[in-house]
Amino acid sequence: ASIIKKDTATFLIDCHNIGDYASFLPSTKKMRAVFITHQHSYNYSGLRYLKDNGYSIDFLIYSPYDRRRGDNSITLEEWNEFNSLKDYFANKGTKLYTPHRQESFDKPWWEPDGIKFEIIGPHSSVANSDTREIHDASLVIKAILNDRKCLFAGDASDANLEYIANNTRNYCNDILHASHHASINGAHLEFIKKANANYTLISTKSGVYENAPHPTALRRY
Repeated sequence: ASIIKKDTATFLIDCHNIGDYASFLPSTKKMRAVFITHQHSYNYSGLRYLKDNGYSIDFLIYSPYDRRRGDNSITLEEWNEFNSLKDYFANKGTKLYTPHRQESFDKPWWEPDGIKFEIIGPHSSVANSDTREIHDASLVIKAILNDRKCLFAGDASDANLEYIANNTRNYCNDILHASHHASINGAHLEFIKKANANYTLISTKSGVYENAPHPTALRRY
């Protein structure tokens, strides 16, 4: 989970275990937006906490992934649970968006409360390919905070990140939230080099993910 706080609004980018950090959430229990990079439980599970504790969400922005029957990249249980939580908030008035990479970067995808958000991935050709898996459709979100360009890569696949590296300029100059817990899958070398990050944040826990963080990925970052 990542939290972006302004005096006027709070934004989440993924929300696993967000209840452990409730002191950072607004006392009004009104969230401006929650971005869910993709529909794996460790990205969306905090929606249950928000639901059970009476939070409202103005905007829920999530991966445009189209799950197919027998898709092993996400379980049916995860898919159904996310959609149940999404539908709950939609019925409470939350507006839903499932964006692909924006066609033009002449202006931000969204500019609320002094923050500029750009959706730089996934491109529709990657997210909708015949061989797609859920990480091909992970949102990759650029948040511009004054002069700071921070990038949240979710669990974006190499194919997702390669498209960004080959077709995007100036997508990071400060904090890069590493893809896929710094496993080797998502540590695309050209993407990392062109990110030009000052800091790389790795979301992982020792002994939970095999080969994450991966030694080669760490060297690249």
